[in-house]
Amino acid sequence: MGVPPQSAHLLSPQPLQIRWPLALLDSRHRHGLEVDGDGLVNLALTIRGVTVTGIEPLPGTRGPHLPLALPAAVEPHCHLDKAFTWSQVPNPSGTMAAALAANLQEHKRRSAAAVAERMNRALETAWRHGYRALRSHLDLGGRAGSQATWEAMIHTWAAWSDRLQLQAVALAPLELWSTTVGVQLARRLARLGGGLGGALAHHNTRGSLWREHLAGMLRLAAEQGCMVDLHLDETCDPRSRCLEELLDLLEQEPLPVSVTVSHGCSLAQHTPEHLRRTVERLAVLHIPLISLPTTNLWLQDRSSSRHTPRLRGLAPIHELQDGGVTVAIGGDNVADPWFPGGNFDPVELWRFAVPVTHLHPWEQRGLTPFTSAPAQVLGLAWDGVLRNGCPADLILTEVSSWQAMLARPQRLRVLRNGCWLP
Repeated sequence: MGVPPQSAHLLSPQPLQIRWPLALLDSRHRHGLEVDGDGLVNLALTIRGVTVTGIEPLPGTRGPHLPLALPAAVEPHCHLDKAFTWSQVPNPSGTMAAALAANLQEHKRRSAAAVAERMNRALETAWRHGYRALRSHLDLGGRAGSQATWEAMIHTWAAWSDRLQLQAVALAPLELWSTTVGVQLARRLARLGGGLGGALAHHNTRGSLWREHLAGMLRLAAEQGCMVDLHLDETCDPRSRCLEELLDLLEQEPLPVSVTVSHGCSLAQHTPEHLRRTVERLAVLHIPLISLPTTNLWLQDRSSSRHTPRLRGLAPIHELQDGGVTVAIGGDNVADPWFPGGNFDPVELWRFAVPVTHLHPWEQRGLTPFTSAPAQVLGLAWDGVLRNGCPADLILTEVSSWQAMLARPQRLRVLRNGCWLP
């Protein structure tokens, strides 16, 4: 991928001096390093062209004056087609039902031009904030607006292909994948390296044939070589057990398909023993989970009486990690009916998520959900670990410690392919 010369500045020929998390440094480069209490080390990087070609230790005394740096970011779960629609279809009640109603209202007047405009706005913002790859769930379920969304995606993906790695997941009713239209859509997605998706919670599965449709979807994905990424159990109701039904299907009929699950809020309400069994099954099947704290904390545990929320609405991240499940953190919705905030800024996502999830960036298990885990979920060539030969794709903050980064918003400097973005 090349950075357009009119929009980037060449890196100075001197080595780039930074602070870097030891947990994201290849073990072959750890000799002679001084590690501080934040788990950070001081490094001088030699960069030639688009690649890091040299990594040397610097004395710890240089630390307070060096910028804390991070690998270019990966967004494992967003909704580019909905982004920035809050002003058109607001959801002042903040409920999931009202969000869906507003979403469907917006579908009816979608145009390819309007969707492409907000996709481009979102990707330009993400690019400037240091993202290198994004997986977006897109409303391609045969509803009004689906064709406009597809046309906008094709145009936008082509326009950004030299700068960002983009993956599309079709967010559709499960029954669509059992139809001729669904099979045709899966074939088109397969040619783009995309995936099949859908949303399942207990309140929308009663009395339906959803298990049969889910099984058919998995078989179709395997036949077409598509990944699967499902919104599952996005509720605080402990009775929601859609994830367990998915695991049953995959255990009964093993298929050559990559499966990711997103949300999993209801898991946090299960008994410890029940949760332990579910975590074990996820780990055996190598299924990662994406937690989405901004949207889920906004939507979950609401009621008409407007009580203060008692439940966090988050998947049990630490228990999942303890059991060997890969957990990634995503930004989900940005300024749409499902969440009014967000700005495609990975460091702002960290600043929001760290206090509510207790994922400490000075620990490896607190770093990986924001860095290596999203890269793994998307199947990217670079895992975000710094080593000779890795891409020269970095984000530099204004500060030298995790505490300072969490304390205030950051103006970021972004290095892509060895060039500074303006």
